[in-house]
Amino acid sequence: IFTLALKGIAYFLTGSVGLLSDALESIVNLVGAIMALSMLTIAARPADEDHAYGHSKAEYFSSGVEGMLILLAAIVIGITAIPRLINPKPLEQIGLGLGVSVVASLVNFFVARTLSRAGKQHNSITLEADAKHLMTDVWTSGGVLFGVGIVALTGWERLDPIVAILVAINIVWSGVKIVSKSASGLMDTALSIADQNKIQKVLESYIEKGVQFHALRTRESAARKFVSLHVLVP
Repeated sequence: IFTLALKGIAYFLTGSVGLLSDALESIVNLVGAIMALSMLTIAARPADEDHAYGHSKAEYFSSGVEGMLILLAAIVIGITAIPRLINPKPLEQIGLGLGVSVVASLVNFFVARTLSRAGKQHNSITLEADAKHLMTDVWTSGGVLFGVGIVALTGWERLDPIVAILVAINIVWSGVKIVSKSASGLMDTALSIADQNKIQKVLESYIEKGVQFHALRTRESAARKFVSLHVLVP
C-alpha cells in the first residue's frame, strides 16, 4: 500500500505514463499479496478426510492468479501508453516525482529479498512468485526512472511512452513464466532430475539386498514432494 501510494504520487506530480505503468503494477502487487496470504493460509492446513494429501496445491492458484494479473496490468499499460506515443505531452516536476519513485523502489527491493529468502526456506512457490514479481517491479522501476530522466535531459517526450511499453513487454514475460510454473504444478509434473537421482541412489542400496522396486512415480505439490512405488521383498 505504501509503495502504491508513493508511485501514484510520482505519477500525479509528473504526468508520466512510464511512472503510471509502475503504479499500475503496484496495484497488481497488492492484489497478488492479498491472494498469496489467503492461499498460504489454506495451504498450511493439515491433511483431513476430504484432502488426504493436504492442501498445499492451493499455492498454485495464488501464483496462477498473480501471473494473470501481471498480464492484465501489461495490457492496461499498453492501452495507456499508445495514445501518449501518438500525442506526446511534456512532463512536470520530474525531479520530485523521481525522488518519490526511488523511495518506493527501495521499499520493494527489501520486501522482495525478504520474500525470496522465505520462499527458498519453506520451498513455497507462492512466496517465490511474489518475490520474483516484486523484483521485476524493481527492475522495471529502474528502467522507468532512467527513461524519465532522459526525457528531462533531452526533452524527447515520446521516450516516456516507449519506456512504458517496454515495461509492459517485460512484465508479460514475467507473467507467462509464473503461469507456466503454476500449470506444471497443477498437472502433477515429476520431481526434478536431481531429486529423482537421489531417490534412485537410496533404492539401489536395497536392491543389493534382494529388494525390488517398480512403478516409481513422483510429483510435487508446492512445498510437499510425493513419491509412490511398488516394493517386492524376498
